[in-house]
Amino acid sequence: MPVKMHQVSYFLALCEERNFTRAARRCGVAQPSLTRAIQQLEQEFGSRLFERDNMSVRLTDLGAFVQPEFEQINRATAQIAQKVTTFDVSSPTKHDAKAKEALMRVAGIAAVAIVIAITALAIRPAPHATAAAPDKVRAQIDPYALHSGINTKSLPDQVVHELY
Repeated sequence: MPVKMHQVSYFLALCEERNFTRAARRCGVAQPSLTRAIQQLEQEFGSRLFERDNMSVRLTDLGAFVQPEFEQINRATAQIAQKVTTFDVSSPTKHDAKAKEALMRVAGIAAVAIVIAITALAIRPAPHATAAAPDKVRAQIDPYALHSGINTKSLPDQVVHELY
């Protein structure tokens, strides 16, 4: 299970507050939700991130080791959010929600069509002609079947010299 963004935020709030109740209040969640998220994070890493007792919460060595990485993730996320805000404000045209939704639908349909085409090509290999068995290949391909709507028996017989 990969680390989730809310776990990063909760971890950093707990690092600063050093108290589960205050960290939960700061993050706008119930204290049991924050505790569960930290426990899941600790399970993911296979070790405790915080030492807990009745009076305090402190980082373990592992917690201190991952803290700079989580801070970097948090900064990068904030920068992305700022760039998106700047993009929306500076864009010469207003991004209509319905237009975005339509674009996403078209992109989704195109992606599905591409996957179906690739799957079809992968499932049905092209016929292979070999020098050893040319008659087998000819027997498999019926050129008249390609024009199944034409009744070849009703066509007039032509002699080769009539074509010139």
